[in-house]
Amino acid sequence: MVFAHRRAMGVSLFIAVIGVGLIVAAFSTDHWVISHPVGKEAENASEFLNHTGGEVSFGLFSGSSRLNYALGVRPVNLLIKCDTSENVCAYEGTDSLADMIRGYKNQSDTGSAHKSEEWFGLFSFPLYVTSLVMLVLALVSGLVTIGFTVFNVFGRPIETITGPSGLFVWNTLSLLFVLVGIGVYLGLFLSQLKKNVLTEGQNNSLTSEDRSDLDYSFYMVVGSAGAFFQNLILLAISGKKFSCSYSSSGEKEVDNGMILY
Repeated sequence: MVFAHRRAMGVSLFIAVIGVGLIVAAFSTDHWVISHPVGKEAENASEFLNHTGGEVSFGLFSGSSRLNYALGVRPVNLLIKCDTSENVCAYEGTDSLADMIRGYKNQSDTGSAHKSEEWFGLFSFPLYVTSLVMLVLALVSGLVTIGFTVFNVFGRPIETITGPSGLFVWNTLSLLFVLVGIGVYLGLFLSQLKKNVLTEGQNNSLTSEDRSDLDYSFYMVVGSAGAFFQNLILLAISGKKFSCSYSSSGEKEVDNGMILY
């Protein structure tokens, strides 16, 4: 029975490593969102793809764009910048964050119809930071899960927090943090990024509305949530009791010491 429990802990360790690895991979890849803008005059996107349009992809910190304004493809590296005083962020490329904010705030001076902040390439700072914080917390709790699982495989846990009950708690926390991070970023995508990923100047000739989708980096985080959920199921069916065995273990150690003495 002890061997079966250790084998279950070994499988749980492998799954936890996968879960943490997927979060790390999601952080380090720039494919959370991918968009294929097209020229506004294009009635058929495939027909005009070689003349206007292109591709924009970005992650949590950086990205890249390859847009064609009918004068050839212009590759540009994107880097996320935030302004805490204005509560907005943007992917800087050819236009700076300050220029985007200035264009958004100066709308009233032109007398034109008011446009939303995403039209200028801006998006919500609170939503962006919340998704980052949740994923960082998931990463930390996932690393703690790995550490405690290693201790359960090779050691003899005698306290509740270091035993199966602790593993259940840390896997649950990891899952909750990941799910909240997914939900917040999904809200950011649906409310703003899906509507536009271009700057104001780019919007004059191109459009990305309803042409953006979540990419594979985002689904890595979804896979991480699946890994932690699978660990909870494995712990539940492993047959290991979720209780503190400190007292009995301590008594056993004392008895063994007396016998050896």
